[in-house]
Amino acid sequence: MTTTDALAAAPEDASEDVPVDLSLDLASPANFVPEPPYRVWAAMRDLPQLPWQDRPDAPGFYSVTRHDHTRTVLRDVATYSSEWGMTLDSTLGVRDPAAGLMIELTDKPRHARLRKLVTGAITPQFVHSLTPVIEAHARRLAEDAVRQGEVDAVSALTAPMPRLAIGSILGIPEEDREAVASMASRAITGTEAAGPAAPTLAERRRFSETGNNDLLMYFVEIIEGEPHRLDPNGMVRRLMDIEMDGERLSSDEVLLNCLNLAIGGYETTKNAVAAGLLRLATTPGAWQWLREDHGRIPAMIEEMLRFDTPAMHLIRTVTRPAVLGGTELKEGDTVCVWLSAANRDPEVFEAPEEFRPDRTPNNHLSFTIGPHFCLGAVLARLEMRSLFTELLTRVESVEALSGLIRRPSNFISGIDRFDIRLRPA
Repeated sequence: MTTTDALAAAPEDASEDVPVDLSLDLASPANFVPEPPYRVWAAMRDLPQLPWQDRPDAPGFYSVTRHDHTRTVLRDVATYSSEWGMTLDSTLGVRDPAAGLMIELTDKPRHARLRKLVTGAITPQFVHSLTPVIEAHARRLAEDAVRQGEVDAVSALTAPMPRLAIGSILGIPEEDREAVASMASRAITGTEAAGPAAPTLAERRRFSETGNNDLLMYFVEIIEGEPHRLDPNGMVRRLMDIEMDGERLSSDEVLLNCLNLAIGGYETTKNAVAAGLLRLATTPGAWQWLREDHGRIPAMIEEMLRFDTPAMHLIRTVTRPAVLGGTELKEGDTVCVWLSAANRDPEVFEAPEEFRPDRTPNNHLSFTIGPHFCLGAVLARLEMRSLFTELLTRVESVEALSGLIRRPSNFISGIDRFDIRLRPA
């Protein structure tokens, strides 16, 4: 038996004999609990054309589920625009108000200028300076959780870790960080609670808009009214001060890209770590295998990101006629790339339904690819590596006391609770 065979968790879905409903409403968050619709996406990959879904209250969309098709869409930014909304809930057939100002909602050529300035603030030296800070956050959280023994992993570990880390990265005051995380969560999920029923699109948009507006007003007030409260070495201050080749970010660009960093950095890391803990707890031998050699942690993190993709989809709008997956697309069409589906494409990943912590290579698309590759990827990996290093150092074994309690969402693979028992080393 190979190392991979020994460590592989059994495939999740034991309902192979149940017919797959290809008419499942993929825009409805209710259809993403208790698990995302992996079997539907798998069936869609085998179709001769891209499946289409109508929506009564928003533009219909084509679903892209294959790895190669997803790469094509994400790389070809001239054909597939991000300026008309990035998620199913935010795409309404009109250009997004933040297009041209927020890096994730900007196409070429303006995207190149924004990315140069924003990435200019995330220097290797900046990341290096954050490493001991993030490691200290991880150490304290791990020590507290081990002391308690039985904890909700989300409230004890996976939610506070990105809240503390993003607060340090942005350089916002400690007393503001919990409120900022709450606003960011509401903005990205469009809801405030887990449960069997998901809100309507109108309700989700109202929650998201409230979270976005509250977060935006927070940054307006602290940047314009109380800049002395900002850490001079944090990202907010760095974005305010960055200048390259005589260019600077406008005040609107600073605000919207601070918003983007806050929203993107919280829920994704929180949920990847929570799901990852479940996979390690239910994969025989995995925890001990990692304890034996912490050099194995990076590969394990990549598999966590693949297997439980934090951001499940991205939207692109077609700007010119194209053919994708045997389907003729016209200008104005909406395509939804399901990153979670691409990350389980058997053409790319051997036994994709198995969690294999030693999987290499691992060409997942969780941080996307091309010009819009996630700016925070290096920071997310640093957070995950720091927390798992501390836990593996202090914990002999981890036991799942519950399943994942998911928040209904078609975008974020959100996890609100997961009870575990930690046995000290």
